[in-house]
Amino acid sequence: MKICEIIASQGKGGLENHFVDLCNGLASRGHEVHVIASPLFSGHFDSSITIHKIPLHWSRRNPLLLFRLYRALKQITPDIVHTHASKGAELLASIKRFFSYPVISTIHNIKKRISGYIEMDAVIGVSQGLLNQFPHPRKRVIYNGLNLSGDIISKTALRSRFNLPANRPIAISIGRLVEAKDFAMLIDAWQGINADLLIIGDGPLQSSLQSQLEALNLESTVHLTGFIDKASTLISAADLVIISSEREGFNYVLAEALLQSKPVLSTDVPAPNEVLPKHYLVPIADSRAMHNKIQHCIANLDSVNNDFQELYQRAKETFTLDSMVISTERYLGEVIQDYSKRKHTI
Repeated sequence: MKICEIIASQGKGGLENHFVDLCNGLASRGHEVHVIASPLFSGHFDSSITIHKIPLHWSRRNPLLLFRLYRALKQITPDIVHTHASKGAELLASIKRFFSYPVISTIHNIKKRISGYIEMDAVIGVSQGLLNQFPHPRKRVIYNGLNLSGDIISKTALRSRFNLPANRPIAISIGRLVEAKDFAMLIDAWQGINADLLIIGDGPLQSSLQSQLEALNLESTVHLTGFIDKASTLISAADLVIISSEREGFNYVLAEALLQSKPVLSTDVPAPNEVLPKHYLVPIADSRAMHNKIQHCIANLDSVNNDFQELYQRAKETFTLDSMVISTERYLGEVIQDYSKRKHTI
């Protein structure tokens, strides 16, 4: 297939990493991949991928941007166009009538603006919860996948790094210190828990969370570590991984934990509520329920791990990069075939 992948983002987070991994993965499977993206992405792609640099930071209503995007697609003449996130979907929705090939989009996060996705020939969601936002006759869940680095850290080394006592279990929670991750609720839930919690990440709520720790006298058991590069390597030494979010599209920590055979306790958000056993989900923003479930998990780590054995194996078939790339490849092929049949029927 000749595939054109488009991203309008300027960031350096999970969405952008997903995009690069997918493009490189499709290219490694022999497809002719063209990328339309900001110059910021230069240097991240396999040498076989053709990159078309367009100033996608311009407004989605900028006629010059739409013209440049139209001209690039006319030059590429792909079999299918695959765009990511709402801005890309809206840009393509504005010009797709000029092309005779299918245009699809992946939705990565909960958005109020969904009109662009409605106009697509098909939609991919990185969780079922995202796809439930709107009706579309052709949609598919394809979970994000990743390849772990292979680097691990021992529990002894982790305790030494953060000066943790040897006699307490360790829980880890990873994410930006922003309201959506609701670390304030998790800290509140930690009162009375005889275990150490590492909250790994930085963000605008750092000072308020630190003040909360001091007010609750939890500084000896809850540790705000700040940003740590390759934080997923620390999961190997944890006893429990916790997701406390109020909302999610897809949380990579879920995949990182399960691929390292670590149990996950989460609020009731996508995609944890689609894969975890129901009794390892707690209501959103409910610190009392989170506290009770943490107490149970910490006190019963062996039985908790037994509960997750089947899921650990399933994760190795679902959350890997190869699985994501192959699933996307198959769906792109299905959409092309379906589009061709509909076109000949009209």
